[in-house]
Amino acid sequence: MSATTFVDRPVLAERPHGRWQFWHTPAGRPRWDRPALLGIAALAAVLYAWNITSSDYAGYYAAAVRSMSESWKAFLFTAFDPASTVTLDKIGGFLWPQALSARIFGFSNWALTLPQCVEGVVCVLVIHRTVRRWRGPAAGLLAAGALTLTPVAASMFGHALLEAPLTMCLVLAADQCAKAMTEGRLRPLLLAAVWVGVAFQAAMMQAWIIVPALAVAYFVVSPAALRKRLGHLLTAGAVLLAVSFSWVLLMTVVPKDARPYVDGSRDNSALSMVFGYNGFDRLKSGWDIDAANSTPPGAAKGCLLYTS
Repeated sequence: MSATTFVDRPVLAERPHGRWQFWHTPAGRPRWDRPALLGIAALAAVLYAWNITSSDYAGYYAAAVRSMSESWKAFLFTAFDPASTVTLDKIGGFLWPQALSARIFGFSNWALTLPQCVEGVVCVLVIHRTVRRWRGPAAGLLAAGALTLTPVAASMFGHALLEAPLTMCLVLAADQCAKAMTEGRLRPLLLAAVWVGVAFQAAMMQAWIIVPALAVAYFVVSPAALRKRLGHLLTAGAVLLAVSFSWVLLMTVVPKDARPYVDGSRDNSALSMVFGYNGFDRLKSGWDIDAANSTPPGAAKGCLLYTS
């Protein structure tokens, strides 16, 4: 009976590897998939961080990062100075990772560049996942390798630029939208909307350029019923707007004497700064939203004192 009991027990040695063994390829994929992907990600990390200790400061933004790393109020309102008298002339969400890095590791050029290097590696991994889901492991590795070896990507992810977090957020949004298209489910579509909204904090209206393509693709490809597709798109649109306007809403509801002045506007309005100075005014299309390139004399004086 003891022998029979032994045979009936599950063989623990044949269980899958633990989650911490991330270098092992999950079941159902070629054994070379995960090791090859980790090798490409490691190469991307090396290329993107090659000049991390000699990466130049972006003077104006670096000063804001220092302020945001010293004051949580400046961090929240993306203020230029530690006293939080004036904001940047754009939503400064792209500086939040840099400010956190500077707060943890100290203010230095490599601390400001490190978040962009990480964001680049994330893009490589997500590109692999997106393409593998669509065309298989080999195509996914090819796509990840192509991004890794693209010279402009190495430059973008190797410097303290706003394009890096924008790219990462939009790649994540496209990945979730592709998942929603194949499954016809709402949850990944909502995650895509959230990522576009986060990208709006980094580059404002530029983040919305991808929205029509994602919406049309989901509407055409999704296996869900027509009414459900429309409902999903409307719900995702509401989430996208809510996340996108979160910082603008914060600047609107907080009393003006309790927050920094909004640079890039004449009327201390975040809406004017986002959609005027950084939006339609750049297109020279005749839109007249009250925005300007200058700040009030008091705010400008505060900036000059801080940078001197």
